[in-house]
Amino acid sequence: MFTSNLVSLYLLDLASGHERKLNIEVVGDLTEVRPRFQKIEPRRIRSDAISPTGARALFAARGEILTAPAEKGDIRNLTNTTAIVQRDPAWSPDGKSIAYLSDESGEYALHIREQSGMGEVRKIDLGNPPTFYYSPVWSADSKKIVFSDKRLNLWCMDLDKKTPVRVDTDTYAGPYQVFNPSWSPDSRWLAYSNLASVFRSRR
Repeated sequence: MFTSNLVSLYLLDLASGHERKLNIEVVGDLTEVRPRFQKIEPRRIRSDAISPTGARALFAARGEILTAPAEKGDIRNLTNTTAIVQRDPAWSPDGKSIAYLSDESGEYALHIREQSGMGEVRKIDLGNPPTFYYSPVWSADSKKIVFSDKRLNLWCMDLDKKTPVRVDTDTYAGPYQVFNPSWSPDSRWLAYSNLASVFRSRR
């Protein structure tokens, strides 16, 4: 039988006689974890959308948020981060902003930035307890965003108040745990699916 004898390394302070254990982590020099350029293959694109004018396309790929021109122009990397996941981008109806979910702080938050990539990023905490969120959807007036979470809650965020309000909670998980929310043209009403209501109506 194989037994592993763990060896610890300590640092002794000769003046005080106190010792402390050193935490040593050995990192392998592996080629797959080195910084490198990587092509964005179609299979790496996690979500996509079109700008309100149709002039640019919006993509989430490899944890980055990018926009690409329909014809002439450059691809813009709006996030340009490493070791951070940015996902589920959505273009505001007025064409000015892009919202997406980011785990930059260690927990998912709602980030909003100008579609040009300029200016500061607005970072909005989504409350406690932390969870996994899905698919921000802008209201028609570009003032509110609705999104859902893995606990089957549907939330609405007024971007001026920055406080999420729970709209509804489902009790049945669909294939992707989504409500498929849709805003009315005047941004006053919200339509969405609720599997619990469907099952109740069939009883």
